[in-house]
Amino acid sequence: MNWNFLWVALSELITPQTAAYALAALGLAVHFGYTGLLNFGQAGFMAVGGYAFAMCAVTFNQPFWVCILAAVLGSVLLALLLGVPTLRLRA
Repeated sequence: MNWNFLWVALSELITPQTAAYALAALGLAVHFGYTGLLNFGQAGFMAVGGYAFAMCAVTFNQPFWVCILAAVLGSVLLALLLGVPTLRLRA
């Protein structure tokens, strides 16, 4: 079986942009649906991840999976930067 053909067909069917929008919509639906609060912080994390991906791909000319990892790490670092002081305010 030609696995490359299957991979190409799936990559055309489900693009990374579609997956990112679906994941963002799911996160907003869970947050807004259960609590009734509209949260725009998720857009900030997506923006930081997108910026990290773009800088990794364009400036440093790294492979796709390395840039994905850089995007995740950028968002995680922002979450830690904002989350740790916020959790300390609870006490």
